[in-house]
Amino acid sequence: MKNFKFTFLILILGLFAFTRSLQAQNEYGNNSQAGKMLQVGTSHVYYETYGDKDKEALVLIHGNSGHIGAMALQIDFFKKNYFVVVADNRTHGKSGDTDKLTYHLMAADYIAILDDLKISDAFVLGQSDGGIIGLIMAMDYPDRVGKLVSAVPNITTGKDVIMEWELEMGKHYRKLIDSMIVVKDKSRDWKKEKVHMELMKNEPNIPFSDLKKIKCPVLVMTSDDDIIRPRHILEIYGNIPKAQLFIMPGATHFMIRDEHELFNMMVDRFLSNPFKRPKSKQVLMDLIGIKE
Repeated sequence: MKNFKFTFLILILGLFAFTRSLQAQNEYGNNSQAGKMLQVGTSHVYYETYGDKDKEALVLIHGNSGHIGAMALQIDFFKKNYFVVVADNRTHGKSGDTDKLTYHLMAADYIAILDDLKISDAFVLGQSDGGIIGLIMAMDYPDRVGKLVSAVPNITTGKDVIMEWELEMGKHYRKLIDSMIVVKDKSRDWKKEKVHMELMKNEPNIPFSDLKKIKCPVLVMTSDDDIIRPRHILEIYGNIPKAQLFIMPGATHFMIRDEHELFNMMVDRFLSNPFKRPKSKQVLMDLIGIKE
């Protein structure tokens, strides 16, 4: 157990170092010319925009404990052909705090950003927590989402949905957070980390039946070695009326970074083309000349 805890701590510290390094390598998230602090209720949300505002709007939504810079490889790719809108989720990056963080609150924040930019509807690409937020946007604000790419989302939690090793790591990390808060460690904002971890532990709690409310075309994406169990992803896909499914081969939960070229290409293919969901039965019947 001691070896596991030591290995876990090394992995966490390595991930933090990578995140900070990625943020330092680009201006995204720190671009005063592209950024704006938007007042939302008693708090605020920070967002940046890139590209031509006359083009189709594309909202990019990062994952838990992320920030605008985590979507750098997507901003670089999509800003050429889209008006990219990207924000720090509530309690992340430069965005403000809240009494209770929920996925529905963050979805409402993105609608507030679209209102601020006077954008009636947009394409949405979300990864992990961002994928959850995208699904909620499509369910609760169906007229505001033209197309959605939801990469590695989950709509419930627990061992039937999340890989056991991830649940175990989360348990140990929450203990680490509590210990750092007790000793008043200042190396990170541990109280925010606690908020983010509690969110993942307790939410989301979305019935599969709610997915049937989604009107827009959806591309559900996952990897073949993901944190979210494959069966759960397939159930999400199967309950969305107009959905396509893409499973990234030889990839992980972090495919937006590690396999960004193929990831971005598949997203662009989905966004750029009319939605279709051909049926194998019909194609086979057409090939052999059989009519129903």
